[in-house]
Amino acid sequence: MSDEDVERGFWGKLADRVFGRFGFARVTAVPPGKPNDGMVNHFTTGTDLDRPWHELRDSFSDSREAWRKNPMVRRMVGLVTAYTVGPGISMTSENKKFAEFISEFWGHSHNNMDIRVPQLSDELCRAGELFPILFTNPVDGMSYVRVAPPDLIVEIEYDKNDYEKELRYREYTPVGQPEKWWLSPNHPDANTPDADGNLPPWMLHYAINRPVGTIRGESDLSSILPWIKRYEGWLSDRVSLNAAMRSFYWVVYAAKHIKEGLISKYKTPPPKGSVIVAEAGAEEWQAVTPNLNARDAKEDGRAIRWMIVAGGPGTALADLGEGEEAGLSKGTDTSEQRRRFLLQRQKYFVYVLSHLIVTAYNRKNGLGLGRSYTPVTISDVICKPPDISAEDNSSMSTAARDIVTSLQSLKQIVGDTDDFRRMSLRLFTKFIGESMTEKEFDAILKGDPMADAERAMEAAARHDPRSQEDKGDKSSDSKKESKE
Repeated sequence: MSDEDVERGFWGKLADRVFGRFGFARVTAVPPGKPNDGMVNHFTTGTDLDRPWHELRDSFSDSREAWRKNPMVRRMVGLVTAYTVGPGISMTSENKKFAEFISEFWGHSHNNMDIRVPQLSDELCRAGELFPILFTNPVDGMSYVRVAPPDLIVEIEYDKNDYEKELRYREYTPVGQPEKWWLSPNHPDANTPDADGNLPPWMLHYAINRPVGTIRGESDLSSILPWIKRYEGWLSDRVSLNAAMRSFYWVVYAAKHIKEGLISKYKTPPPKGSVIVAEAGAEEWQAVTPNLNARDAKEDGRAIRWMIVAGGPGTALADLGEGEEAGLSKGTDTSEQRRRFLLQRQKYFVYVLSHLIVTAYNRKNGLGLGRSYTPVTISDVICKPPDISAEDNSSMSTAARDIVTSLQSLKQIVGDTDDFRRMSLRLFTKFIGESMTEKEFDAILKGDPMADAERAMEAAARHDPRSQEDKGDKSSDSKKESKE
């Protein structure tokens, strides 16, 4: 017997015989918490660059919990919706059939888009993703919108040659339950009815704050949640310390011959509001309070709030009710930053609503329920979102008035040519903050754009309250001069 056999012992030799006889392979247990431990569901949430599923799930949960409990977070999310959605978003189209469908889809009792739109905006800011589902009625082709929470979608299957072409979405199911998948309109079986003749619902996906090469979005709050927690802890500590500062006790100085009597008398502290009458010089009371010797933490709290608003969705300290140091220049700068962020967010949110309606309309007509039709695109949707700032209208009207005056002078120099008309119209639309298609340009250029612009500005001036005030001031001045 070799030394190695002696060292391995009886049980080692027995294991070799059993595994060798039956062909079993040796298995090494993986410690819990390590990869491939058999205890964790490893979902491929998106591409290799996307965050792991457990991080996404924690981010969704933390953002939702912060929105529910923290007033600063709720105010930030509410501000984004208040500016981007405002009193409401209206949609229509020059395509008569499409416009009728938009009106019916928007106001349908199963959709209630006027009520649903602010909720979608809140969720997009809070979670960074939207997963709306279109349930289509095969009888009339109308689609009904429902939204799945993003933390239920654990995996997105996409075209390996094009990660932006998403095919289907896997919903979380408990262990032992069959997998549940939602089809994207891009899936080959998206229009294949089931055994009962029902059409499969379509799931759409919209995301913000996603780096190039990823599929899943990130919340507007993800970068500030750690600082929100730090601020909550800081504020809680300050409240506790201030409560301790208000605590005190009394020290009573008395002569030695009455000391024992006072100890017995004040063994139970007198109630609040009591009146104690003592002989002059017999008792001396002194209140003692804690002295923490802690420096003022006001600047620490402000520094944390700066970090919060720096990573917030286009917010400033003034939006959180803190404007004592916000001067005119600083307020103007932060207002412009917020306006640009919100314009960008509003543009994407308008795209979300437009794409949702276009998908529902094309599916209805794709069922062959009506006459032949031409598929519509997002460019066929006319959307009227609210103004981000009411001051924009005043500044743009002034800019439009100035550019018309300048173009009139330039027209006298270079002459009225087709190129000049096109340039004038482009500059005019730029200064009023609007955009136009080439088709609209060609339709307008058939007339006289300068004359149309002049008439438009004259009409705007007639309805401008400030111009009416100016006229009133001038008329009153003239009357005074006449009396004199």
